[in-house]
Amino acid sequence: MTPVVILAAFCGAMAVIAIGRLVLNAQRDWVDIGSVLVVVGITVLATFWAALEEGWFSPVGQALLALIGTCIVGAGVAVMVRYWNTVQLSNAS
Repeated sequence: MTPVVILAAFCGAMAVIAIGRLVLNAQRDWVDIGSVLVVVGITVLATFWAALEEGWFSPVGQALLALIGTCIVGAGVAVMVRYWNTVQLSNAS
């Protein structure tokens, strides 16, 4: 097991924790959702890197991982930037 695989596993654990905290938090807002998207996207990109190092998937599969990870990170950053100065979801109604 290469260090990159360990990094991908660590990122996966952090993504699970981030998603769990988002689900359990009653005071979540859009910035929290964007943060979770960034963490999940970084996990996908770390998995892409591990796939490159270990030879997992075909080149098309690896490119798809890179594209998906980049899109998720971009979406997360866009959500955080868009909603940085807005009210919380629970206070909006």
